[in-house]
Amino acid sequence: MILGEGSILVHEGDRNNNLYVVRKGILQGNNTRGDSTTYEAGDLIGELSLLKNEPCPETITADEDCELLEISPENLNEIQEQEPVWFKSIIQFMTSRLSIAQSNKHKSDKIKALPSVLYILDSKATKTASNGIALDEILQAVYNLFNISRDGIKDVLHLLEELEILKEQGDKVFFKNRNVVHLLYETIRYRARYQKMPPQILSMTEQMVLNAVIRTVQQSNEPLKNGMFTVMTPDLLKVSRRAMYGATLTTRTLLPLLQRKLLNASVTLGDGSALPEIEAVPFFFGDFDNILDLMELNRIYPLLDKKLVK
Repeated sequence: MILGEGSILVHEGDRNNNLYVVRKGILQGNNTRGDSTTYEAGDLIGELSLLKNEPCPETITADEDCELLEISPENLNEIQEQEPVWFKSIIQFMTSRLSIAQSNKHKSDKIKALPSVLYILDSKATKTASNGIALDEILQAVYNLFNISRDGIKDVLHLLEELEILKEQGDKVFFKNRNVVHLLYETIRYRARYQKMPPQILSMTEQMVLNAVIRTVQQSNEPLKNGMFTVMTPDLLKVSRRAMYGATLTTRTLLPLLQRKLLNASVTLGDGSALPEIEAVPFFFGDFDNILDLMELNRIYPLLDKKLVK
């Protein structure tokens, strides 16, 4: 069959059970999700519609005058009767590979969309009031900058909602924790830049220590001052005996957190080569919100890769 330039071969959603083989020319497939596919000489069109009776996944238009071989279900049956051993098995193999490729593309779209969505959210977080961001504004901004399909963007937004970072209500998106959005974006940017990142942001020991710090602050009668906390060392040691499941809290245990400035000691510890006993440090202090945000990021981060490839 001959298809003139600009003519439509199939429409998205059509129940067209014919198989087409492109002999000459180029055709372009586009769907409502924003995905596009180019078909050239030798390519097959309509495998899933023919063998699985699925609706056409895209609208396909001739970019130039094209010549195609059209195979109807009736023609296919005749061919299978003549060559029953090899023809159907090849078509089914190619169809299965196409299904896998489409599934992998969907996963790839989500993976590509994640940093793009976080970038847009992070850039809007400081400018957005408590009334939220319009969903269409996010979709359009990500699409304009990164050419990612709306479905891929929506999948990432749903993922972030599952992780309790965002909340979608109607046609708006609300932040549950703006700082975590920023931290998550910076963490993924760091991973992309250095091509490495541990499976968790904090080690198990660091998690236990910070959990003990959080509990000590929560049990203290001392108010926070501009978000900064102070914990007396005897109080921290007392709580740590329960919160650290038998592990001993020492200045050596605290050193990684002190070096990262997540905690600060009330006395100078030097370069860490010769550390005093923890009892010699009267108190520790730090930014309480920063620690809470980091613990939340540590909860979220290991779940990302698992959920992205579901």
